[in-house]
Amino acid sequence: MRSHVIPPSPMLLVAAANAFVGLGEEGGDNRGQMVEHFLRSVSLPPGLPWCAAFVHHVGHSAHYDHLTRRSSWPLPATGSCDALARAARAQGVLRDEPYVGDIFLLYSKVRRRFFHTGIVVGVQDEERVHLREIHSCVTVEGNTNNDGSSNGHSTLRKVRTFREADGHKFIRWAEMPRRAEAA
Repeated sequence: MRSHVIPPSPMLLVAAANAFVGLGEEGGDNRGQMVEHFLRSVSLPPGLPWCAAFVHHVGHSAHYDHLTRRSSWPLPATGSCDALARAARAQGVLRDEPYVGDIFLLYSKVRRRFFHTGIVVGVQDEERVHLREIHSCVTVEGNTNNDGSSNGHSTLRKVRTFREADGHKFIRWAEMPRRAEAA
């Protein structure tokens, strides 16, 4: 008998994320049918920033098995970038270097916290990423705009530069231990 657990797959995550490129807010700041669905999936009300809720929705959906009605997505259902970082740190999967399929976390030295997240869908010169401290990545992220805002209006594909010295991190979620009973 097949277990029906979808194994961690960065490529499933990337494919699912790409499907949302172009999705925008409707009817006001941090509003719209899909945006509010993302927020509800992490138990947040409409009108709040939704980048982390977008990451959760994409990961959970990409790893959802309809036969068992369970997802093998290992990250917590949260709207908080800091909560994602804490979970990754606790599991030993918070990294300085990006790989395709990782979750990125932007850090603010002024706010002293992570403030924006999304999905890495491409990494420039990935084979040599461990030799550099500055990384250029293609991302898919919700709640952004063309200027790279962390509270924008759309889901976009962007090119971002991440500097390790600025505190930006990457979650290598596919290395997290599997949960037997994922929700």
